[in-house]
Amino acid sequence: MVEHLKHHLGVSDELERMVALFKALGDVNRVRIILALSQTTLSVTELTEVLDLSQSSISHQLSILKQRNLVKGTRSGKNIHYSLADQHIMSVVGLVKEHVAENEKKND
Repeated sequence: MVEHLKHHLGVSDELERMVALFKALGDVNRVRIILALSQTTLSVTELTEVLDLSQSSISHQLSILKQRNLVKGTRSGKNIHYSLADQHIMSVVGLVKEHVAENEKKND
C-alpha cells in the first residue's frame, strides 16, 4: 500500500495546477469576486461598487482569477463584463462553505 501511495502521490503537473487553484482562492477579495460573479456578470466598475475596492485592486484580482481560468471576460462595447468560467468553481466554494458551517456548529 505504501508503494502504491508513494507512486501516486508524487508531485505532478496536475497536482501543481490544483495547488495553484487553491492559492487563487486563498484571498478574501478574490473569493468575494467569485461570489459576486456567481450571481451575475459584472464589469470592473460594477465590481468596485459592489465590493468597495479600487479599480486597480479589482483588475489585479481579476487577472489572477483569469490566469487560473476561474473567470472570463466578454467585451460589450467599451466595457468587459466578467463571469465565472464555469460552475465547477461554485461546487468547490459551496463545499468549503458547507465545511465551514459544519465546523461552526460543532464548536457551538
